Amino acid sequence: MDVILDSANNYTIEGDPQDVFSAVGAISEYLRQEGRSILSIRVDGAEIAPEQVTERLKDMPTANVARLEIGSEQTAKLVEDCLQGLREYLPELPNICRSLAEVFQGEKPDEGFDPFVKTAELWSQIKSREALVTNALELDTSVLLLNDKSINAIHNELNQFLEEAAQALEDGDTILLGDLLEYELAPRAEQEIEIVALLQAQIPASSD
Repeated sequence: MDVILDSANNYTIEGDPQDVFSAVGAISEYLRQEGRSILSIRVDGAEIAPEQVTERLKDMPTANVARLEIGSEQTAKLVEDCLQGLREYLPELPNICRSLAEVFQGEKPDEGFDPFVKTAELWSQIKSREALVTNALELDTSVLLLNDKSINAIHNELNQFLEEAAQALEDGDTILLGDLLEYELAPRAEQEIEIVALLQAQIPASSD
C-alpha cells in the first residue's frame, strides 16, 4: 500500500498496521506530534468522509488497498478557521431565540414550528464544530471552565433544555416552548460567544 501524505510519496508507516483504520491512526498520531491534523482521506481515489472512517476502514486489509492518500493542515489553522465560522453567525443566535419566543407566545404560534427545527439544527452544528475544536486541541471539557462551570456541564445543561424544547414542540405546548427560548436558550446562545472566545484562547498553548 502506497501512502501519499500531503501529495508526497515519502512517508512510511512504522510497524505493521492490522488494517487501513490502524494505518490512518498511526498517520494521525505522527501528524499530531507535528502539530497537524488530518484534513482528508482517500482510499484508491475514493474520498472517505470523517464519519465513515471507522465503518469503512476498520478490518480493511492494507493488502487490499493500493493507494492511501492523506491531506493535512496545521491544527491551529484548522481550529482558527472553524472558530471564525462560528463567530460569523453566533451573534444572531440569541436574537433568533427571542424572536421565536415572541412567535410562540403570540397569536400564530404554528408559524414558529419550522424555524425552531432549523434553529435546533443550527445549534447542533455549532456544538459539532466546538467538539471538533476541543478534540483537535485535546482539551478536557470536564476541567475547562467558563465562569466556574465546566464546558462539559454547560453542554449537558444546553442539551437538557433543547430536549425539553423539542418535547414541548411535540406536545404542542407553545407557551412552555416560548419560555424556554426566552429564558433558557437565548442566554445560553449568548454564552456560546464566550465559549468560542475561551476556545480561541487555548490555541497558542495547545499548538506550540
